[in-house]
Amino acid sequence: MRTTYAVGIDVGGTRIAAGLVERKGRIVKETKRPTPKTGPFAVVDAIIDVAEEVSSAAHPSEVAGIGIGLPAQVDFLRQEIEFCTNLPLAGVDVRSLVMSRTKSEVTVDNDGHLAAFGEARYGAAKGARDFLMITLGTGVGGGMWIAGEPYRGSRGLGGEIGHTVIDLDGPECPCGGRGHLEAYLGRPALAAKGRAAARTFAGRAILDAAGGDPDAVTAEAVVMAARGGDATARQILLEAGEVFGRALVGFVNLLNPRLICVGGGIGESADLLIERAGEVMRGEALAGRRDVEVVQAVLGNDAGVLGAAALAFDEHDSREGLHR
Repeated sequence: MRTTYAVGIDVGGTRIAAGLVERKGRIVKETKRPTPKTGPFAVVDAIIDVAEEVSSAAHPSEVAGIGIGLPAQVDFLRQEIEFCTNLPLAGVDVRSLVMSRTKSEVTVDNDGHLAAFGEARYGAAKGARDFLMITLGTGVGGGMWIAGEPYRGSRGLGGEIGHTVIDLDGPECPCGGRGHLEAYLGRPALAAKGRAAARTFAGRAILDAAGGDPDAVTAEAVVMAARGGDATARQILLEAGEVFGRALVGFVNLLNPRLICVGGGIGESADLLIERAGEVMRGEALAGRRDVEVVQAVLGNDAGVLGAAALAFDEHDSREGLHR
């Protein structure tokens, strides 16, 4: 039976968002709440609570299932959480715990993969069969679509774009490695450069954007100052765009995508960074690959919820032998 709705849940380090989603991508009921900090089972309880809250707007027979996006490395085939940087969920059987309480089919996946799912089904990558999704936020994540299908690798752990090595002797990444893309483009990295600049005369605009406290400088303050025309803030974003562009050269040469879709809080607001990355990529990619489009995502904070719901629809339809 082709169902009408699915529940999509996007679990982040600071908030959990959930929505009851129609097949065409309209969110008919949604809720958000802070992510608990009191342990893994408090997080699971919160996931169950938001799932039950939004699904109450539909009859159980109308709901395809629940998709959950986690900021974690997920063995998709086994539905196991291998590693989770910002939440204590490694080794926790989130799928079974949620299924036992909600009595719904549940599928978990990496949040970057599901942002790609959302943009592919309902957003900027709709209709693209070969594309790369990159999310720039607190961390750097993403997903790949090849020949119209998500590519996850042999165990579902593929797509960790943020942990591409840029410099063998580069800064330490939150994962413990060195010189990874996330160490240059994540919010903490941009904020650190902004704080350093804010302690100099040249960084006055960044300091003002942070309310006059250099310790309060965030990546968003840097973006705000850059949008106001501040040369120092613009230079921080241009340098980050240079690094990002060189990473894109490798991705484009290897995968030859038709489209690169950039999302996340930083990716959707730092136009200058994205424009510079596109320029570098087109200037250095191998011949025949430079026509790749670099676009900003359009779904904003809804990408994870919509992608998780799309996954739930696909998993339900696969079980039922239905075709999209």
